[in-house]
Amino acid sequence: MAGSQSAIRSPKWTTRSTIARLAAGLALLAAPAFAQLSPGDLSRPHADLEGLRRCGSCHRLGDREVAGKCLECHQEIAAMRAGGRGLHAADEYEDCVDCHVEHQGRDYDLVHWPGGRENFDHAETGHALAGAHVRLECHQCHAVRNMTAPGDLRATGKDLARTYLGLATACASCHDDVHQGQFASGGDVPACTRCHDESAWKPVSGFDHDRTAFVLTGRHAQVECGRCHADLPAADGAPATPHFTGLEFATCTACHADPHAGALGSDCTRCHTTGDWRQIIGEGFDHGLTGYPLAGRHRDVTCASCHGGDRRKPAHGACRDCHADAHDAGAVDRPRLAVCKDCHGVEGFRPARFGLEDHARTEFPLRGAHPAMPCFACHDPLAAAASRVAPYDRATDLTPAHDRCVDCHRDPHDTQPRADGADACLGCHTEASWRRVDFDHGTTAFPLTGRHEGGACRSCHAGADAGQLPFAGAAKTCAGCHEDVHQGVFADATTGRIDCGRCHVTTDWLAENFDHDRDSRFTLRGGHESVPCRNCHLPLVEERPSLLRYKPLPVDCRSCHAAEPATAGGRP
Repeated sequence: MAGSQSAIRSPKWTTRSTIARLAAGLALLAAPAFAQLSPGDLSRPHADLEGLRRCGSCHRLGDREVAGKCLECHQEIAAMRAGGRGLHAADEYEDCVDCHVEHQGRDYDLVHWPGGRENFDHAETGHALAGAHVRLECHQCHAVRNMTAPGDLRATGKDLARTYLGLATACASCHDDVHQGQFASGGDVPACTRCHDESAWKPVSGFDHDRTAFVLTGRHAQVECGRCHADLPAADGAPATPHFTGLEFATCTACHADPHAGALGSDCTRCHTTGDWRQIIGEGFDHGLTGYPLAGRHRDVTCASCHGGDRRKPAHGACRDCHADAHDAGAVDRPRLAVCKDCHGVEGFRPARFGLEDHARTEFPLRGAHPAMPCFACHDPLAAAASRVAPYDRATDLTPAHDRCVDCHRDPHDTQPRADGADACLGCHTEASWRRVDFDHGTTAFPLTGRHEGGACRSCHAGADAGQLPFAGAAKTCAGCHEDVHQGVFADATTGRIDCGRCHVTTDWLAENFDHDRDSRFTLRGGHESVPCRNCHLPLVEERPSLLRYKPLPVDCRSCHAAEPATAGGRP
């Protein structure tokens, strides 16, 4: 009756159940007398129930049905049905003989697979296979190693190598927890499906870092997982696994080294963002907390100007750590010149704060007209010393030569030294003005007298270049500077030299030293003394009336007087 009811409830099993019953009846007809009570040998799992006295263990007396008897022995199946778990809990599997037929011999396989085991729809167990599980062989999952309580099954007489019972549906029942319990949920069962799916272990398609307590932003989203999630120590020989939970992340320094060594506080986000730590939030950063507070024009300088592209911590003990030495102080043996702050401030490189009082303490105090000179008139640009231009953007020489005037000033005298070999400039000029010459010509071989004293230097010391005055080798005779108006008449017949001083003086051009009675062969007597010179000394040529003939002249009266002069009484 139970079998008939089962067939009514499950029409798809009617044919198979009928065939099973007919097979048992035919076996009964063909068996000898003992076999008439048993249609055939029981399978090996039920072999201990063989015998007439044991029939009631499985069959109800009177109709020989087994309905209800199976579950009395197979408590594990009864528990699954009671709990609504697994294949046996479905209504269509209520009648055991629909799939399990006995009395077919010791080696008979008690499990009947409609359509073949390979075509079994696993969804009927309540656990549909998906993803990579579909491709697995049954024994890869239904193995002793994956059973939750293999000892209990063995105690019921189950062949653990053949049973399909004993598996759970949780991932951890078959797969090792590579995360070592880091993601265990209620009941210590890891919630694998929160991150992984059945298609593949990797990539982790279901994981979203935004759902964690640390949302990834900026550059953090590009960091490899292993950079933050280092491996945990391997437990009991298990492979190493990344540390995912329980990480410290409340502060940036939990992962990042503090390059400021705590000097700027612990809140990195006041200055930095996750987009790029080198992008400083200007309003959040106080440079005054560092070892180099910004002042003056430093406040307007971009960070990269000092810290470079890699935001390194620059040296800042001296100005030269950042600024090029505009004076090349490192090339001179004067460390004092390397102290930039003595002349410059952070408010600006120019103007320099080096004043006259400071210059007075140097090796060259400024006197006379020197204080009025611009600095670059003496401190030339190092790379353009001859230009006499002061490009402020170029290095200037703070230690120019200054021992001699010609170290800075061009020598207009063609570098003619004094007789003693010393610097000739200070012998004539002063620092007040080079135009104010205070030279004692009496110290030379040509002392100035008379009209020479008021003459301009250039009148005697003239050179081819108007800017140069030659002194050495200047003429010392009258003829060296003055034209001989007498055209060599008074030149010495032997030496050819002309001694103008025999007649003339430097006071004026007049021949005050000439004595006609002494220096000529015509003594002036009588009326001759009052006669003008031009009456006797006529011009040599009409074109130059000032050029007079002095010699040779006749000295006889007839040469000048046409007749004898008349006398009183008619007598000479």
